[in-house]
Amino acid sequence: MAEMEELAERDDVPIVSWETGRLLAALAAAGDGRILEVGTAIGYSTLHMAEALDAGTIVSLERDPDRIAQARDFLDRAGVGSRVEIVEGDARQTIAALDGPFDFLFLDATKGEYRDYLELAEPLLAPRALLAVDNVLMSGKVADPDAEGHWSEEALAGQRDFNAAVMGGGEWRASVLPVGDGVLVASR
Repeated sequence: MAEMEELAERDDVPIVSWETGRLLAALAAAGDGRILEVGTAIGYSTLHMAEALDAGTIVSLERDPDRIAQARDFLDRAGVGSRVEIVEGDARQTIAALDGPFDFLFLDATKGEYRDYLELAEPLLAPRALLAVDNVLMSGKVADPDAEGHWSEEALAGQRDFNAAVMGGGEWRASVLPVGDGVLVASR
């Protein structure tokens, strides 16, 4: 993981914070079932979750072939590659071809597409599935427009709408945790 953190820092690869990784590991271990991850990057969050599994597998979706190669290398060297299937392509196209059910969905890809990913994945989720979504506070700017951050107004508005939709009742019981850049955690 230290090597992955160094690579992410050097090459400006977005990865979850250490604390978010540990939260994901705890959630993954609690269910020990099938996990669907949207947004692999170099596999940092994937590794946190895969190491926590006694049983279960992860299907991770990523569109960048170079990042996929890096992730596979890291996961294989960590000894968890056999627990992870990486599917290449735009998640908005690849989700529909997957077989469910999944017990846990983790979203950490293109922020403006979170709603699309969730809507496409919901039919594949188990009745009591868990959901975790990274970057829901966007450097605090989602809640405080005066906070420092690099997020565009369009991204902030989209994230506010997504957060309100998931937290507004309906199918999900949700809370936003001030871990990393904000993690929404919900149960179905």
